Amino acid sequence: MQYHTLGTLIRLHRENLEMSRAELARQVGVHPSQLTRWEAGDHKPSLSAMVALGKALDVDAVELMTAAAVDAR
Repeated sequence: MQYHTLGTLIRLHRENLEMSRAELARQVGVHPSQLTRWEAGDHKPSLSAMVALGKALDVDAVELMTAAAVDAR
């Protein structure tokens, strides 16, 4: 399954904050290659990772979860 809506949302919020992938990955506690897979829509972050992403990106985690649900349809 592909998660392009979620991946695009993560990337756009990260870029709006002028944050590198490496910095966001560090804040979330994952390897930068994992973040790359999320942004590409190849994998979906776990629930705990979505919460951490929400905090790091200053976005409600529900917005991220909603994007994942849209992709799952």
